[in-house]
Amino acid sequence: AGRLWQVCLEASRLLAERARLVAALRAEAEVPAYAAGAAAPAAQVPAYAGKAAAPQPPVVTPAPRPEWTPRRVQNLLLALGVGLLGVAAVIFVAVSWGRLGVGGRAAVMTGVTALAAYAGLVVHRRGLTATAEALSLLTVGLALIDCAGARASDLLGLRDTDALLFAAGTAGLVAIAAAAGSLALPTRALRLSAAVLAQLPLPLVLVHAADRVDQPAALLAAGLTAQAVAAVAVVAGWPGGRRSLDARVAVASGGGLTALLATALAAGAAYGEDGSLVVGSALLIVIAVGSAVAAETVALRSWAAAMAPLAGLPVVLRAASAALVVGAAWAPVVDGVPSRWLAPALSATALALLALSALVPADRRPVPAVVLLASVCAPALDAVRGLVISVAGRLQWPERAWSAEADSTARDLLANAEPYATWSVPSTLLPSALVLASVAVALLVAALLTATLRPAALGAVPVAAGAALMVVPGADGSYAVALAADLLSALVSLTGGVWLLRSRRPGLGAAAMLSGAAVLALAVSWSLAVDVATLCALPASAAVALTVLLMARGIPALRGVTLAAGVCAALLLVAEAAAGARYSGAGWPAVTALVLTLLAASGLVASLVVAVRADRRDPLWEGARRAFAVVGLSAALADAGAVAWWQGADAAGAGLAVTVAAAVVLAASTVPLPSRLVDRADLQVVAGLAAGGGLLAGVDDPDRLWVALLAAGVGVAVLGIRQDHRWGWLSGLLLVLSSWVRLALSDVTAPEAYTVPAAVGLLAVGAWRRHRDPEYRSWPAYAPGLGLALVPSLLRAVTDAGNLRPLLLGLAALTVLLLGVARRLQAPLLIGGSVLAVDALVQLAPYLVAVYDVVPRWVTIGLAGLLLLGAGATYEQRVHDLRRVGRHVARLG
Repeated sequence: AGRLWQVCLEASRLLAERARLVAALRAEAEVPAYAAGAAAPAAQVPAYAGKAAAPQPPVVTPAPRPEWTPRRVQNLLLALGVGLLGVAAVIFVAVSWGRLGVGGRAAVMTGVTALAAYAGLVVHRRGLTATAEALSLLTVGLALIDCAGARASDLLGLRDTDALLFAAGTAGLVAIAAAAGSLALPTRALRLSAAVLAQLPLPLVLVHAADRVDQPAALLAAGLTAQAVAAVAVVAGWPGGRRSLDARVAVASGGGLTALLATALAAGAAYGEDGSLVVGSALLIVIAVGSAVAAETVALRSWAAAMAPLAGLPVVLRAASAALVVGAAWAPVVDGVPSRWLAPALSATALALLALSALVPADRRPVPAVVLLASVCAPALDAVRGLVISVAGRLQWPERAWSAEADSTARDLLANAEPYATWSVPSTLLPSALVLASVAVALLVAALLTATLRPAALGAVPVAAGAALMVVPGADGSYAVALAADLLSALVSLTGGVWLLRSRRPGLGAAAMLSGAAVLALAVSWSLAVDVATLCALPASAAVALTVLLMARGIPALRGVTLAAGVCAALLLVAEAAAGARYSGAGWPAVTALVLTLLAASGLVASLVVAVRADRRDPLWEGARRAFAVVGLSAALADAGAVAWWQGADAAGAGLAVTVAAAVVLAASTVPLPSRLVDRADLQVVAGLAAGGGLLAGVDDPDRLWVALLAAGVGVAVLGIRQDHRWGWLSGLLLVLSSWVRLALSDVTAPEAYTVPAAVGLLAVGAWRRHRDPEYRSWPAYAPGLGLALVPSLLRAVTDAGNLRPLLLGLAALTVLLLGVARRLQAPLLIGGSVLAVDALVQLAPYLVAVYDVVPRWVTIGLAGLLLLGAGATYEQRVHDLRRVGRHVARLG
């Protein structure tokens, strides 16, 4: 209180000094330095008259900020002093100790220690708390050095004492002395020293005694557990409030470290030391209770709530308490249960503890519930093998359809799953099923116990479905029974999901629906192992889907479920028809044609039904209608190829059939159709894709490719004429390609046969466009046609040994050039002139080469030089001429 009063007086004095300094600074800022009668400096007098210069405030350079505060300097000096004194004491004990007798040595060290303690008391009374702390720390260090020196000098025969026991006695003695001294000298150093040193004697004594017993881990764990419990009790009942908080934190920290070490030793005793199972488990329980008590102590104490680092400590302690209880409960299970059933036993034990956590108050229940739920799920990691085997074993049969024996057991069929065939199937499946069942129950129990874990219930359904997949194979049941169990599990999950969705439980309902759909898909895949099973499982699966459809029918919120169930049932019935046809001896072409026919009929009928019965304003039904129409039309177009394949056609023939059918659909799409039944855009996209696929299938067979191209071109032409003229270019391209393929089949090699018809068509289209739009430029109108007509012939004329093609090409280019001049069109003028020039150079090339060979080389070089000189001399004129020609050409059409 006296020290607090002194601090308050000092703070008041400092505040008054601050106010005085602030007022002085303000006065100096308002009055210039020369206002007291002194003349202003000449440099500050303005150069113009009539206006007085405003005084400039003086520039004040801030003083450099000190890098260290006085308190830091003070503490550094004190720490250095204490350190040097400690070093001096050690040197004295090590070097000068032998020069004095035992009495002299004891007198010197005891006197120095007592002098340090007395000096600390004196300076503390005078308010020098930092110095008192340093002297207190020095006193404790000197006391420890005194004890070490006493043993080194064999005072009272201490050298014969065991080192660990002497260290324990020294720590206890100094701790008692420090605690007693803290009553007279209340410094932090003495309190912390007493709190730290008091926790060392028992561990040292235990380590000394552990070498002399048969169960050292149990002995150490018991002693450390007792000390940890004592630490919790001391912290909980420590008097003094916040004044002794530092010592309480030290005791709590030491107790926590002791508890961690005791936990490790107790676990080692329970799980690894012979004869210590009961002791280790009991100690784990005791530590768990201590952790729970510590959590409540920290949560309830006001001093603990005020410390931010301790805010999350109760959560950690409660989690540790729950984990220790699980560890204690698992120890007898690990010791007595065979390894095959260890995982289910551990999971079931943790599940029982999770159920007992209902006795914990609701506000403290979430943390233990999370830990216990994790403990239930931890052994499920061993069940991953069984689940992978069950899933992979069911999914392997589409590639090996109808290759298994009908009388095989479910375990045998799963054991061949690659690459997991080397795993131990008999010892894996049933324990894995039990573990997953425990996890499913635990998820439900946890969701009921606390609202924090309520979303965990969503995982119970898929986990239970996974467990159901392994029950019958794990019990060595037959394949038929396992397949029936899968179908029953799918039925229960799907119908239960519908019921949950109708009961306004969307989360659980969606989880059940997804789990049921996955199990149903696995059952269908597994049914492909045996032909008879396939024929029986497919209609049964369709019946499951229809059951779901009937349960969800008429409920607007479940219209998506209704739609999915109907689609699934239709696909399963189509697959049943295909399986029946294949089982009756039909070939794959016939089966494919049958499947596509049924899909086409189903899709188109479903589209019609939805269009008539459903509300078109509903986006779901509108999307379903379009999807059904697309699927039906796609299947119908593919069915054309399948029928051709069935009748003996190869891939090219099937592609031709698909292309012709797609062309017919494209042409028919221009006919006005009820928009409620079919969307013209969807129809055209599907037909276009089908035509493209058919063309790709016939690439290797030109005899059919040109017909397919012709059909596709005609279909696109009808589309372009009746609906959108922008498709004309595609139609022309397809027809040109068709003619080119046909010409190639007729062994026609002249490029004009390929290019001239298409060029004429392009020129006609360009002329028609310029006739409709006189402002249309000649380049887009005529350049494609002229380039297609002249350039390929020009390329051929370069290597043509005859004279007819170059002559005809020159005449054609000249004609184009004259037409461009006559009509004042830029594209014909430049294209015709360029082709004519190149053709002339090509024809003159042999003669130019002959002249070059006859004329001496120096003549050629001299002519080149003259040409360059003339060009350089008349550069400006040539540039002027070129620009004039450019402007003239630019004015053309």
